[in-house]
Amino acid sequence: MAALNREKTNIDQARVELDTYGYTILRDQIPRERALQMGSRLMEIMGEQNRVGEERPRWGHLPCLYNFIDPSEDDLFLPLITNPHIHNLVHEKLGDSYQLGGANVVWRQPGVESYGLHADVPLGWFAEQGLPVPQNITFTIQCAWMLTDFTYKNGATLLLPNSHHMGIPNMWLDDDGEERFMNERVRLLRKEIEDGDPNHRLIAAEGMAGSVVVFHGGVWHRAGANVTENEQRVGVLTPYFAGWAEPKYGMDLHESLLRDSVRARMPDQVKKMCLHVIEDYEDTSKPC
Repeated sequence: MAALNREKTNIDQARVELDTYGYTILRDQIPRERALQMGSRLMEIMGEQNRVGEERPRWGHLPCLYNFIDPSEDDLFLPLITNPHIHNLVHEKLGDSYQLGGANVVWRQPGVESYGLHADVPLGWFAEQGLPVPQNITFTIQCAWMLTDFTYKNGATLLLPNSHHMGIPNMWLDDDGEERFMNERVRLLRKEIEDGDPNHRLIAAEGMAGSVVVFHGGVWHRAGANVTENEQRVGVLTPYFAGWAEPKYGMDLHESLLRDSVRARMPDQVKKMCLHVIEDYEDTSKPC
């Protein structure tokens, strides 16, 4: 049944929703049991990353899952970056030479709080530098894959419809430690939402495992709180950005790229999207 639903995906409707609301949900793109298998495997890998004796955090992150899986598992996880409907939407927004910005795992366990409202890189950089945020350029299309069922209660991604046409909600600190925002309207709306969202402006991207929400990088969004007692919420973020953008400078996505040895074993379709690899950049995590 899941395969039939994928074939019936209305790409024209998805295109309209992405343009109008800033996001669209493509349902049943991967059979639910296979998606759950991916989620379970990624939780296993992330659990192995913890040091012996350390308490497992309620919020977990793994940059670029393909750098951590065994090559024999590639076929299981490749559908996350080869979905034809997503590439149709991304190509329309970013042009021929778009790049894959990684495949980052986010594991939100029971009790974890919501994340702060933001728009994706590099939009925050413009506002922080006191520059106008470009309104006629799409830098990033983000895809959040659901590898468990996503619900409002277990921390589904929350989005503000139509907000890609507004100023960005990102906040930063100035030299005096004071909070700064793009403008006063943005500050007031962000405060309203983060003070409890009394007007229910945010929409939860809910769906069964195997679905994916695709959204414009300028959309206001955040990960919701997981208020359940025993539900795991595992997702994979696969951002695509313009081919002319530089992964490190302004984008800060270089640590999420594939390793050179991993790109070498990928199918040609994926290699074409990976214009850069981790080894292209100096490893600043090591002491000099």
